[in-house]
Amino acid sequence: MEVNKMNLDLYNESIEYEKLTLSIYQAILKSDCGENIQVEHNVEVKGRSGVAHQIDVLWRFKLGNVKHKVLIECKSYASNLTLEKVRNFFGVLHDIGNAQGIIVTKTGFQSGAAEYANYYGIDLKLLRKPTEKDWEGLMKDLYINITAKTIVSSENKPLMFQIRLKPKDEVHRAYISELLENGQLELESGLELCLLNKDGNVCSEEMRLWLPRHLKVLDKKEGGPYFQQIQLEDKYILANKGLHNEQLLQVDSFDVSFYVESYSRDIIRHGEEIVEAILKDFNTSEVEFVKRKYN
Repeated sequence: MEVNKMNLDLYNESIEYEKLTLSIYQAILKSDCGENIQVEHNVEVKGRSGVAHQIDVLWRFKLGNVKHKVLIECKSYASNLTLEKVRNFFGVLHDIGNAQGIIVTKTGFQSGAAEYANYYGIDLKLLRKPTEKDWEGLMKDLYINITAKTIVSSENKPLMFQIRLKPKDEVHRAYISELLENGQLELESGLELCLLNKDGNVCSEEMRLWLPRHLKVLDKKEGGPYFQQIQLEDKYILANKGLHNEQLLQVDSFDVSFYVESYSRDIIRHGEEIVEAILKDFNTSEVEFVKRKYN
């Protein structure tokens, strides 16, 4: 039972490695290659001998009206790949014909295996989690300190604004003043207030959202109160809603009193938490693709 379970674990690990290879080449080919891209996993391809060969990852595409075929052999080994494995894959390539070969493995290749592959034009790749050596010359860990400032609205630190109206003329100004003195001018107010256009249609968010976007807080220290006047153009509010003298009144500006709070947060992202695997060329050590987690 232990032997069977070990074999099953190795098989599952091998399949996951093939799927990882598949996803990486799909991402590479999506951005780099020509039309009619097709990348498949675990495909049977019949050779010229009539024998069917199992291919871990098969990539077909057309570039410049020429069809191309790439066979990718995936070896999730903890030790260097032997000459025998490379020779076997070359036999598959030769039998299928008209195909480029790539071998992907985790650790590396024995010297004889690498020489044989290079002579016959088989590309050798490393696909694995990055090691400390892979991070040399690169930024591995990311430390970010974010300091944010925001408007406060609480009982002790209230956000308040005064509406300044813009009468049409002096007669209209006197009329509005009389209504105010007699307590006969009811204006919509509060953080639910929305501004209107000249046709009486809503043209802004509620003040709870609109005001913070128009207040300058980045240059303010924590505390307050601070004061700011916000000038308005062609904006209106409704007065005496539902009454016989309901009317639109133009708003000249808002005089706002507000408090500012700031808070700080540290974000630390380690390379191991971000990168799932890297694809490198075995011969040049060039990193060809970085597979990020959750992408």
